[in-house]
Amino acid sequence: MLVVSNLMAQKPENNADEFKGPNKDVTYRLLWLIESDDENRLAYQGPANEGLSSAGYGRLVVAGSATAMVAVGQRSSVSGSSRYGQMNMTVSLLNTSDREQFEVKVTVQTRDRSPMSVETTARVPKGRWFLVGGADSQTGQPIYADDGKRAVAIMRIDDGVMLLD
Repeated sequence: MLVVSNLMAQKPENNADEFKGPNKDVTYRLLWLIESDDENRLAYQGPANEGLSSAGYGRLVVAGSATAMVAVGQRSSVSGSSRYGQMNMTVSLLNTSDREQFEVKVTVQTRDRSPMSVETTARVPKGRWFLVGGADSQTGQPIYADDGKRAVAIMRIDDGVMLLD
């Protein structure tokens, strides 16, 4: 007896909702924030604002940012300048046994009158803002009297490449 199955009625295995394999490409965002009392500067009001306030940070403004995409398992590097100085960051990440987490190695360096440097490795959640590191930068004189008291770097990793069309 010959049995024929209806293959067309089955869901395709590569359906995005059903995919259970490893993360392949991601987009990460890093924000370099500094405390500032300067009312002429727009305060950071992003989704991590409440958590940063709970952690003891005062009014924060964006001093720099980095966004890039990377294939999981590869290294990515971003550099940029703002009126506060230069920021360099390097990221490499790996999948973990939990599809909603990554093991990420982050190096962030800022070059200004009060440089900040953070190098760390941790397991982090996908799709949520997390603290990379913070530093007290009161050892140098800020360019603007109300800026540069403390600096903090926060990051978020999202699945896929950010499409712009």
